[in-house]
Amino acid sequence: MPNWAEGSLKLRGRSENIASALKYMFCTADNVEIEEDLEIGLFELTTTAPYFYINGTRRAFIQNNKLSFWLDDDYLVIEINDFNQAWAVEPENYQKISSKFDVDIKIFTFECGMEFTQEIEISKGEIIKNVCYEYDDYRWEVPFSNLGG
Repeated sequence: MPNWAEGSLKLRGRSENIASALKYMFCTADNVEIEEDLEIGLFELTTTAPYFYINGTRRAFIQNNKLSFWLDDDYLVIEINDFNQAWAVEPENYQKISSKFDVDIKIFTFECGMEFTQEIEISKGEIIKNVCYEYDDYRWEVPFSNLGG
């Protein structure tokens, strides 16, 4: 059984690009439904599973069965909490999403079992940051030090 890196995933870009990226990331399974109200900017995804698998990744999930976003601006940032990936985040898994849909991706995770945090940023399909931070006293130095593991 793996340890889990847990945290958040952010997307930044034009609202229509974010909507397309979300559909690609989460809607490959038959158990996902999309509700879009373009007039007010509401975008919701619902699954019958207890999680959303992120398409194109190695064991990455959003531990939730409903995601709701307001895509009511031309350019915006959305944050998805309850992000989990086995062992550590593999930034290469997200390069295709970034380049294909012209969105920037930022991921920050905590892993209390191995006592590290990881920060990733991808822009235009290029990994511009992939840093693992290790700590002398993880429980004291890290906020949310009980996440992951």
